[in-house]
Amino acid sequence: MPTESFLPRESWAYDDGLPAHRHDPARANAILDAAGWARGADGIRQKNGMRLEFSNSTTVGNPGREQSQQLLMQDWRAIGVALRINNMPGAVIWGEFWQKSKFESVMVGSNFMIGNDPDVTPRFASTAIPAKAGTGLNTYQYSNSEMDRLLADGASQFDPQERKTIYSRIQRIIRDDLVLLPIYQTVMAEGIKDGLQGFRPNINCSSSCWNMRRWHWAA
Repeated sequence: MPTESFLPRESWAYDDGLPAHRHDPARANAILDAAGWARGADGIRQKNGMRLEFSNSTTVGNPGREQSQQLLMQDWRAIGVALRINNMPGAVIWGEFWQKSKFESVMVGSNFMIGNDPDVTPRFASTAIPAKAGTGLNTYQYSNSEMDRLLADGASQFDPQERKTIYSRIQRIIRDDLVLLPIYQTVMAEGIKDGLQGFRPNINCSSSCWNMRRWHWAA
């Protein structure tokens, strides 16, 4: 399902009022024209001798992502931007290429939750940039002083409503700054055997065994 936030829709902190992303090639063309990016003979825009192009990377052998890249290449080309695909095996992409932020853009699947808590300090704090601090998950090297303050406030606040307000602001900053562009939220379909009681799906947890202490077989 489409999503505007890095948090899953089932999260208690999810902000369902975020502005929707719109596919508007005409508006994109107008913005690029106004910024002085003129189309060259091959249809790719240029400005001051620089071509408007970038690379996108993901893991090889993932049909869904590779097909998405083909669509993105087509859409970018339509507004005069060249997208180059630079895919590589997982053993390579998840090494220094990812940890040291050597990519121009990258397509990945990720769970931004820590358990069922919306604290995303390891993802967006300026102190969590592995290429600089040696640890953390902020491989996009995003740095924002207001974000750092909000993350600290959210992690130290005990009132649920106050926390929800803080994380709503965090989601809006990420949406406005386009640190990343969420495309869709995956839906997991699981089957269980007849007689198993207590199983409960939970999108906020990476394992369906999150409440297995409540599982039992019906007599």
